[in-house]
Amino acid sequence: MNVRHVSRLLRACFALGCALAASAAAAADWPVRPVRLVVPFVAGGGADVAARLIALKVQERLGQPIIVENKAGGNTLIGVQEVLRAPPDGYTLLWSIDQTFVLNPALYEKLPYDPKKNFTPISLAVVGPNAVVARSQPKDPASVADLVERGKSGGAGLNIGAAAIVSQILVDTFNDAAGTQARRVPFKGSAEVAQALMAGTVDAAFDGIAPYAQFVKSGRASFLAVSSARRFSGLPDVPTLDELGFKGIDMSVWFAIVGPSGLPAGIAQRVAGAVEWAVRQPDVVDKLLAFGFEPAPRNDPETLRRQISTDLDRYGPIIRKLGFKLD
Repeated sequence: MNVRHVSRLLRACFALGCALAASAAAAADWPVRPVRLVVPFVAGGGADVAARLIALKVQERLGQPIIVENKAGGNTLIGVQEVLRAPPDGYTLLWSIDQTFVLNPALYEKLPYDPKKNFTPISLAVVGPNAVVARSQPKDPASVADLVERGKSGGAGLNIGAAAIVSQILVDTFNDAAGTQARRVPFKGSAEVAQALMAGTVDAAFDGIAPYAQFVKSGRASFLAVSSARRFSGLPDVPTLDELGFKGIDMSVWFAIVGPSGLPAGIAQRVAGAVEWAVRQPDVVDKLLAFGFEPAPRNDPETLRRQISTDLDRYGPIIRKLGFKLD
């Protein structure tokens, strides 16, 4: 190695050392004022409640208030763009759903951001499975096996209600795995799906857990299965679809915290550590379970980065095959 190469190497090492030192210094001083957490959903829904619940705990660790701002609309696009316009100083962060990072890129022809380049992953916070739900009436399916039998038979067939894109994808994935021909009945929201299920308009629902808890508690409906890789801790007696023989089905919704691109690594690590502590506090866990969520197994930035990459590769081809579009 000649003198010029050595000089370049030393300059590169010096620059890297300066960058790391600057990141460490920024993290050590941060935060010195309130942090804004943009929530791209309407106030009062499950996503908003979970964000506020976790924000209250995170601020205990960080020593500054976390101010939640609801910027709903455009399938999270309005809130996302609010964060991307902010400086990467840690004082504006985004709470968002998996759709932002892994579904929107396939659903929109022209997306105003790159899910890998325009964000700094911070923490995969909570996950929530889709549940397979049916009414508890004599004529209704009492198990997933009943659903399969009905989906393979002639006559009226099997109608499954679903609202979220992941839930709708799950219907088609279930058909492929079970060899059924269930009809996917799309709805605008979970409230409409639940209403249709209880009215008998659809035979089953593939949806989040919370909208159906009241019906299950009163004995009017039953959770037949969940779509996660492992059992949901809030429903320990309900099997996964994988356990029932439909291998590889893992379609849980997840929520995460990210910042704009260029956020110092030290700040990202501090937030991730605070989130990891917050989501494991017993009072937080109890409230999350009531909304159909549980803490993600790991909450560090690298886990979120891998989750985004894996789900982009997984969901993109399925969405394009089904022809789903939002623009």
